[in-house]
Amino acid sequence: MSLLRINGLGKVYGKGQAYTQALKQVDLEVNKADFVAIMGASGSGKSTLLNLISTIDKPTHGEIWINNTNIAKLNNAKADSFRKNQLGFIFQDFRLLDSLTILENIAVPLIIQKRKKIQIEQRTEEVMDMLCISKLRDKYPYQISGGEKQRAACARAIIAEPELILADEPTGSLDSNNAHNIMGVMTEFNEKLKATILMVTHDPMIASYCKRVIFLKDGNIINLIERENNAQNVFYKIIVEHNSKLQQVI
Repeated sequence: MSLLRINGLGKVYGKGQAYTQALKQVDLEVNKADFVAIMGASGSGKSTLLNLISTIDKPTHGEIWINNTNIAKLNNAKADSFRKNQLGFIFQDFRLLDSLTILENIAVPLIIQKRKKIQIEQRTEEVMDMLCISKLRDKYPYQISGGEKQRAACARAIIAEPELILADEPTGSLDSNNAHNIMGVMTEFNEKLKATILMVTHDPMIASYCKRVIFLKDGNIINLIERENNAQNVFYKIIVEHNSKLQQVI
């Protein structure tokens, strides 16, 4: 069943000599419980697409449907409410608040939603236990490692059970070992919690954890490949091969 549906999406920045067409005519569907990677060179439109889906920016033309809501048509107040209640985010730079403990950072989405205190406490403990970070509950972000910070960020992203999780280079600030650990967490979200995840990455190895990979170039989707029943190492080789071919296209 389709959760995200994008029709004829385009985004233009600037005018005259400063005119830039970041996205041209993008059509895309993401099903519930899907795990999709978006790949492409710098300037291909990856970040623009993620910003539009996240309601942080508005398209020049086209539609973005999440369930029965065309978020491209929401005013700022409704877009803000939708973002808080329906979306979860994982960023490359973690974006944890240094003035809050890890427990408090993870609980932020529920606090914003004005959940009851007992619900917040129970859900936060549950999510921290699931990600094996309960021991970090009273620590502050500057007291823990990068891998632990991203685990906390993942917990914050999933805690309010959002319709869609958007991940922007979630392993970009991590070493290889921690990167694989975080992708294991996201895979668990997808497989066990049926979370729907849309992730931007430049790394074929990270993309190989996903079920589908979308390739963007010059503001257009130019290819889409499915993992199907392939093992991760096999899918990685397929992604590398496709990516190499696309780089050779003039």
